[in-house]
Amino acid sequence: MSWRWSLVLLAASLPSSAMAQATNQAGERAFQRCYSCHSVQKGETGLSGPNLHGLGQRPVAGDKTFVYSKAFKAFAATNPRWTPELLDRFLTDPEALVPGNQMGFFGLRSAEDRKAIIGYLLPGK
Repeated sequence: MSWRWSLVLLAASLPSSAMAQATNQAGERAFQRCYSCHSVQKGETGLSGPNLHGLGQRPVAGDKTFVYSKAFKAFAATNPRWTPELLDRFLTDPEALVPGNQMGFFGLRSAEDRKAIIGYLLPGK
């Protein structure tokens, strides 16, 4: 049995607060591949990608300390907020959703990993 299924079974038997913590831990674990370019710590700068803290409470391309590509600015003009569905499409294939973006990431095949990251970045959505 994979660690993901073990986590699912464990989470199903936990009270809701413990389940939320287990979900957050799965998201943080899946997000590990993103930490080389992104932070989720409020105010942290200096990485090659924008800070993702509060991603669900701000506009797309809303990190005011980051210089976004023209492609991402154009995308943000027609997509004002990240939704779980939109973020899933982006995490699946960033280039297909935002052609010409400058992110050196080719997407996640694992729907479980995408779901965990979405829950981590957009809690409560």
